[in-house]
Amino acid sequence: MKQQTIKKEISLSGLALHSGKEATVRLLPAAADAGIVFVARGQKIPALAENVTDTTRGTSLGRAQVVEHLLAAVYGLGIDNLTIELEGGEPPALDGSAYLFGEALKKAGLAELPAEKRLLAPKKDLLVEDPGASLRLIPYDGFAIHFVIEFPVIGRQELSYNGDFDELAQARTFGFVEELEGLRKRGLARGATLENSLAIGPQGYLSQPRYPDEPVRHKVLDLLGDLALVGHPINGKIEAFKSGHRLNVALARRIREACLTSRTS
Repeated sequence: MKQQTIKKEISLSGLALHSGKEATVRLLPAAADAGIVFVARGQKIPALAENVTDTTRGTSLGRAQVVEHLLAAVYGLGIDNLTIELEGGEPPALDGSAYLFGEALKKAGLAELPAEKRLLAPKKDLLVEDPGASLRLIPYDGFAIHFVIEFPVIGRQELSYNGDFDELAQARTFGFVEELEGLRKRGLARGATLENSLAIGPQGYLSQPRYPDEPVRHKVLDLLGDLALVGHPINGKIEAFKSGHRLNVALARRIREACLTSRTS
């Protein structure tokens, strides 16, 4: 299977989710084996797990912040090489999902490159845990995710994903209204609206869900974006229970250590 990039440059603009300021992202073709590279405020940052600097309400790579929705579209569409230029430090939130990023990448067109994809397939279980949460990768011929969440008001939701990105693409970020004031005091969620977020109050949803199980679909979307930080496609089955960005990135690091470090040591 050949590596892919896009055929032409494309850009999107809008308000950033956390800063609430105008942001623009430009997506440009890249050569084989270049990988996914962000350019933000004069800094080039490869999209790799070891470059993650923060996982608070999103995944950030130094000056490239809250990149998981864009990376979910990149990973979900099988794009291996891309240059991503950010103005403003964050991609625009757009509709709060990965859908419009995916549509832009499709519009730019996908192009095969003269190099084979490198699939990473860990040979043993890899487990990362936090109190009350876990993320396990099991050797498997293919790629699949089973994700379980439990939240107040939402309750328990679970989803099995077998690689159809369109099943996830429109699932928006979600949050609880009682947290909003505190988040904004910390400089977060200043661009969140009832259109680009699924708001949840004490009695239930305050905005209309796009799917009956939109929250768990979005958690799978976030996981895809964080797994893009492995730097290569993955073969394996992932079992996730109440995982978030910190655990997702921890697993991405473990996969890189298991599949890459051993080959170079």
